[in-house]
Amino acid sequence: MSSTSLPQPGEIVADKYKIEGPLGEGGMAIVFAAHHLLLDKRIALKILSPDLPKLPLLRERFLTEARAAARVESPHVAAVMDVGTLPSGLPFMVLERLDGCDLGELLLVERQLAIGDAVDYVLQALQGLAHAHTLGVIHRDLKPANLFLDHQNDGSAIIKILDFGIAKLQATSPDDPVSISRMTQHGQAVGTPMYMSPEHVRNEVVDHRTDIWAIGVVLYELLTGQTPFEAEGIGETFGAVLSRKAAPARSLRADIPEALDAAIAKCLERNLDDRWSDVSQLARAIAPFGTGACNFLVQSIEQTLRQQLRRYTGKQILPRPVTANAMSVTVDGAPSSAKIAAAKPLAVTMEASTSHVGPIVTPLPSPSEFPQLRPRWGRWAIGIAIAVGAPLAYVIFVAKGPPVAATSAAPPMIESTAAPAAMPSTPSAEPSAMATASIPANLSAAIKTIPSATSGASKPKSGAKKAGRTKH
Repeated sequence: MSSTSLPQPGEIVADKYKIEGPLGEGGMAIVFAAHHLLLDKRIALKILSPDLPKLPLLRERFLTEARAAARVESPHVAAVMDVGTLPSGLPFMVLERLDGCDLGELLLVERQLAIGDAVDYVLQALQGLAHAHTLGVIHRDLKPANLFLDHQNDGSAIIKILDFGIAKLQATSPDDPVSISRMTQHGQAVGTPMYMSPEHVRNEVVDHRTDIWAIGVVLYELLTGQTPFEAEGIGETFGAVLSRKAAPARSLRADIPEALDAAIAKCLERNLDDRWSDVSQLARAIAPFGTGACNFLVQSIEQTLRQQLRRYTGKQILPRPVTANAMSVTVDGAPSSAKIAAAKPLAVTMEASTSHVGPIVTPLPSPSEFPQLRPRWGRWAIGIAIAVGAPLAYVIFVAKGPPVAATSAAPPMIESTAAPAAMPSTPSAEPSAMATASIPANLSAAIKTIPSATSGASKPKSGAKKAGRTKH
């Protein structure tokens, strides 16, 4: 390693990052422990190795890692906070500093992990992948060494996905300017052979399902201590990935549940349509075999995928249900769909009917789930009708008079109609005219009788005043 172009302990980079010392070295970069002077925060500084050829492709790959990781905001993805260039011309990125070890190092000590712990680790990785996939980021290099078990200040430990160095960026909406990554040149397949999917080995266009294949290989290795396609050399490994059927995980470790083994086998289906179609389906299938501490992540993963799909399409997209047979895989000659259905229930209740082939597994929430969004124009219409109609009805009632007064005015009306009855010679049109002309007089007489029809004089006056205020 050439140290002349690398910062030394105590040196300050970009006027704010004080180098403390080296943390580790990989194939492409060297990582230093550093301190953010302005924020008083521990950080990690990742610098492109000076020993690599100064090729534009390598610099592009390094910066793509920074862009991809910065694009994904998830507690299960190592955060990228800044990028820059050293005076020597080497690019660097600023990462959150992690304390712990990666799962590759853990496997060297444990050889095989407890089933519950292995499932919990993978569930956390799937949550990070859900955020990445919804943003158009495909990792393409998932392996135990890129899953870091970070120890938190409260004593807990969580998985962080590292190294998006060969990530592929895809457009996530019609207006997204990000195009398909050009980092892999024609005729080249970049990645770690034991974890590469068949389509990745063939250097075909890949999508998020290549990560599902890789995470299936990771879970297989965490449980058994070996990968499903181990071989002597790279060529033999590629041949095994393309043609050899992986041995069931249960054949290497008898206490692995059959349904969990079947879920892993479905990750390793060479036909893309037979593989899990998204990370939420895989999460739901394996969650019953974890410790239970991470079961809540299943719902979080599904919600993440639903929200992104709605942002992309601009409308509600409901899942396409499929039968249990369409979701089944066969291990040892027996379909596993029934075994998966019979597994112990999740802590988070989810209906099996929401499983489907597509980018999400649960329907978007119905309007009834969001009371604040319900239309309220009906309530306003009823309120306005009551507010306007009640005073109007009261005014009309006072103007006409109560029923008692109308009854008391009836005798004069009868007397006034007696006269037309005594004049038979009057033409038929006259009684009608007389009746019409007598209406105002009758109404006036009826109104005049209102005080006499009540029990006292003081009450009507009070009522008249109230009616006047209501009218105004």
